Amino acid sequence: MKAYLAGPDVFRADAAEIAARRKELCATYGVEALHPFDQALDGLAAHDLAGAIFRANIAMMREADVVIAELSPFRSPSADPGTAFELGFAFAAGTPVYGFSAAAEPLFERTVGGVSRDNLEVLPDGRLLHADGLVVEDFGLADNLMLIEAITASGGRFFTSAGGPWAAPGGLDPFEACLAAASKRLAFAAAAEPPTHKKTAGTTHG
Repeated sequence: MKAYLAGPDVFRADAAEIAARRKELCATYGVEALHPFDQALDGLAAHDLAGAIFRANIAMMREADVVIAELSPFRSPSADPGTAFELGFAFAAGTPVYGFSAAAEPLFERTVGGVSRDNLEVLPDGRLLHADGLVVEDFGLADNLMLIEAITASGGRFFTSAGGPWAAPGGLDPFEACLAAASKRLAFAAAAEPPTHKKTAGTTHG
């Protein structure tokens, strides 16, 4: 089983260490991790490098049996846009997606920044208006509905480390919770597949 690891961890100063730890954990579950840092793309100019990274990541996602995506807030209340694209690409390709986040509160709470609902303008249709003049998404989900619903529709799961509806079971790290759930699902699917019957060489039928 191969898992593509998507997420904004590539932008962290300790990105290489995080990638190594997650790949080691994948190996304990019998999973081969495919990570953007696996690419050998040194020596390219910036414009050429961007295109090479894109093509390499797409190729790895096509190879993967599952995508595990980190949706922790990235420079905003919501997930990294690159990870959001990869999640959508995987869903469109029919690949199961599992997601996790370091943030336990719903997207609504992160967007309003602690402002009480009573202090938000209510539109005639009941929607709540942010101070920026835009309606706040309020479905009680951990992130934008298109991301969370894509995970659910793919058959995947979403986990966080804190309490609440998305808490990882058994106190697991949310990444490991995704890994455990994904490996169990794909192992079950593989066991359920009917055996392949090959024709014995030299056998004739008639």
